[in-house]
Amino acid sequence: MIRPGSIQVPGGMTDAPLCVLAAKNYTLKIRQPRVSPMRRLIRLATVVVMLTIAAAPAGAAESRTPLIGVNGFSTLIRLEPGDSGEDVATLQQALTDAGFFHFPIDGVYGRTTESAVVAFHKYLGLDRTTVFSALDWIRLELLPDAGLPERWDESDYLEVDLERQLIFLIEDGELAQVIPVSTGGGYTYVSPRTGRGATANTPQGDHVLRWHQLGWSCDPVTGWCVYKYWAFTDYYGIHGYHHVPAYPASHGCIRVATWDADWIEPHLAVGMPVHVWREPPVIPPPPVPPTPAPAPPD
Repeated sequence: MIRPGSIQVPGGMTDAPLCVLAAKNYTLKIRQPRVSPMRRLIRLATVVVMLTIAAAPAGAAESRTPLIGVNGFSTLIRLEPGDSGEDVATLQQALTDAGFFHFPIDGVYGRTTESAVVAFHKYLGLDRTTVFSALDWIRLELLPDAGLPERWDESDYLEVDLERQLIFLIEDGELAQVIPVSTGGGYTYVSPRTGRGATANTPQGDHVLRWHQLGWSCDPVTGWCVYKYWAFTDYYGIHGYHHVPAYPASHGCIRVATWDADWIEPHLAVGMPVHVWREPPVIPPPPVPPTPAPAPPD
């Protein structure tokens, strides 16, 4: 049984990406069972949308267009970073219900709301902007299924979609949260540590979280720092970072925003499965239980 404490990094890591070399003080976290199932956050709507397009005079601010038949919304309005007020609070609540936002509803369109909107756009394959357009209200209400593999033999795990640049947190077999990431950029670079060329790829496949590092840790050679590092191979992990663009940019690790690293930490544990893919794999169905033999005749 794994007990809390510290472990050594696997040997022979001089060629490791800089993100893992920066992680030093490793601590283990025991995986705890979930007390109650998470309610499903991604839902399919069954409403019919009817729009009345209102023409606005040239140079006027964007008008509110009545939105009829979409549950919970009375107006259709464009929102963007810097906005605040009741409309932003309504957006934050809608993003929370859909699994993209996990912070207090404060009515301020700041960086956490921007990140959630980018995750929503990634989810649908739209332009990865921080602006929530008027039509996004309808897209959010009619959100389709995430299209994730059905892992009947797992309960709590992570799915990392390299194509959409998203992490999906699954708890008790249900989709609990969607978080934007930036993975390996696919470029070649010269390692400052070894002087040799390397390719910035995130390893695909089925992994598990191996060890966890608390707080910030910086590489003494490069000065690069990672935050709350979770290793899933000898050389790669999931970690918070100060810059998480909407496209693949890392050396191979999976970057999340520091505030998302804080939020997700209590939901993860050593031994938790991590599945990394570009196309969702097809999972074989569960085995059919054998048919019981007929009872012998009396």
